[in-house]
Amino acid sequence: MHIAIILAFLMTIITASSNILLKKGFVKLNPFLVSYFSVILSTLFLWLITLLNADPRSFANYKGIAVFAIIGTFAPPLVRTFTYYGIHTLGAGRSAPLRALTPFFATLIAIWLLHESPHPLIFAGIALIIAGTVLITREPDNSSRYRPAHLAYPLFAALLAGIAANLRKYGLITMPNPVFASAVAATSASLCMTIYVILRIRKYRGEMNKFILHRRELGYITTAGVLTSVGEITDLSALLYGKVSLVVPIFATTPFVIILLSDIFLKKHERITKTVVISACLIITGVYITISRASP
Repeated sequence: MHIAIILAFLMTIITASSNILLKKGFVKLNPFLVSYFSVILSTLFLWLITLLNADPRSFANYKGIAVFAIIGTFAPPLVRTFTYYGIHTLGAGRSAPLRALTPFFATLIAIWLLHESPHPLIFAGIALIIAGTVLITREPDNSSRYRPAHLAYPLFAALLAGIAANLRKYGLITMPNPVFASAVAATSASLCMTIYVILRIRKYRGEMNKFILHRRELGYITTAGVLTSVGEITDLSALLYGKVSLVVPIFATTPFVIILLSDIFLKKHERITKTVVISACLIITGVYITISRASP
């Protein structure tokens, strides 16, 4: 369990760092194509590692391959798309708290699908994590065009991410090889996104040419893609050693880490206010409760 906790925290740092780099790439490049490029890069990177450490038994595990191929059809393609649309339409302030409901959905699904029996106080921990995230991101983006229907975007992203976490845990029971599993899911995601880009080639042809012109942004995106690949392996490794109801709530601290890194590396002029301090205390307390009350 201690290994799962360490890996889960490492995953939040990797994901936050990747998002910081992606934000730099979004300045002049299309967000969807940035995601598409990062998925393609992840696929190549993961297969390179897989082939260097090939286990012939994994290639014959058709059930495990099928599970992770299915996961790749919606995570990351749909999860990232809904997340980006939520930020675009609602603003980060309104979207992020709803996107942070992933651990709530994941835990409920884990109880039903994987027959996990989390301690009741774990739900209190999840509530504190979400409350802290809401406080940090509570101020809406005044430039966004808010409509109630747009709330569905981050909610669907959170729900799909919760489903994906449980499917990954289920798949790892069948095929306990995080690197190969990540490669299969990334390949499935690449195929799905490539088909979509081909169908919409007229829309994206001009945007794709910009990748050659903006080399600095491309460097950020490439580094972020490598980090994302490492993060996927870390994600699956954490789920391999720990329960969904333990690991996923720790992942929910990622928005907090992103804010800290943004203040350092994106030179955002933000003061550490009382609200931020209270939010940090809520999140840390929630994580502590989750860790200390998780079933061994």
